[in-house]
Amino acid sequence: MKINNSLIIRVLIVLSGVFLSSCSSMLYTTIDVLRPAKVSFPEDIDNLLIVNNTVAQPSTYGHKTESFNAKPKSVTIDTDSLVYFALASFSESVSEREFFNSVDVIYESQNESNDFYSVALPSSGKLSSLSKQYGANAIVSLNRMIVNSTLGEFYNEEEASFIAYIEAQYEYNWTISFPEKNHIFSLVTKDTVYWEIENYSRNNALKSLPDRKIALIDGAIISGRKAVNQFIPYWEREDRYFFNLSDKTFKTGLDSIYVKNWESAITKWETLIKSNTGPNKKAKLLHNLSVLYEITGDIKKAYEYSNASLETMLESLLFNYNEYLLISEQNEVLQKRLKDVDLLKKQLGEN
Repeated sequence: MKINNSLIIRVLIVLSGVFLSSCSSMLYTTIDVLRPAKVSFPEDIDNLLIVNNTVAQPSTYGHKTESFNAKPKSVTIDTDSLVYFALASFSESVSEREFFNSVDVIYESQNESNDFYSVALPSSGKLSSLSKQYGANAIVSLNRMIVNSTLGEFYNEEEASFIAYIEAQYEYNWTISFPEKNHIFSLVTKDTVYWEIENYSRNNALKSLPDRKIALIDGAIISGRKAVNQFIPYWEREDRYFFNLSDKTFKTGLDSIYVKNWESAITKWETLIKSNTGPNKKAKLLHNLSVLYEITGDIKKAYEYSNASLETMLESLLFNYNEYLLISEQNEVLQKRLKDVDLLKKQLGEN
């Protein structure tokens, strides 16, 4: 696979667009965390083929309307085109990640069955033929796409208003094949897209909803793009919290954070820990250092400091339970990130 250099750089830096915001005795910043995909492509995979292997969903399947004070009723919606929008969005997003040298797409269905209700996988002969034709050493096949949608409405008593909505649930059945290795495995991805309009007039609420078929197309585009995160490592934005202390040495460390001088902040706060501080204050400093080490990309060190923070907090005779929960949450996050490290290295071809 082809690894984007900018991706590697971000793995090392971890943080983008640092800013601190105050929340009483807390400060918080937003960081970008790299998450592993569910699929791990071998390092020598560089040419991907995406194949439509679906049977069209019947127009009478999966769609209903739930009007206010009325029984639900099934409706007919032509959804033949949704798979093309989903695959186009999916393939475009894969290409944008620059994870492979080449990405090709076959939009015409390769499925010779007419049975929508069963999942038919591409034959090994078909996969081998497509692999040779397109020079692909990996094939992602979409074998079935199911869309269930509801157009409904309800009354909001608190606001004395009507709410109209469309909820669309998408389910994709994929197989990932490596013809040269004679290996294939399956993956199911799901997503829900929701539209909602609130108005004091029931008719206006309903009229303001998008056209249902257009909404389902938009949902296919959205869910197709999001499905890529199951195949390729992705970035997720998360908040991290610092305890705000009144100590002068702490403030100098905080000044270093504002200019992204992480090492300086670490040095100042590690020095402050060595001074004669009580367990409650020390636990908060240890937690702050845990966040800083996570920012600098040293997840193992961050986890060590987080463990020390938890242990020190429990040494205090009196501690704030909410503060303890925040420290515990950081500890759980780091546990998960440590488990993800080796998998991410494998998926990024760093082993």
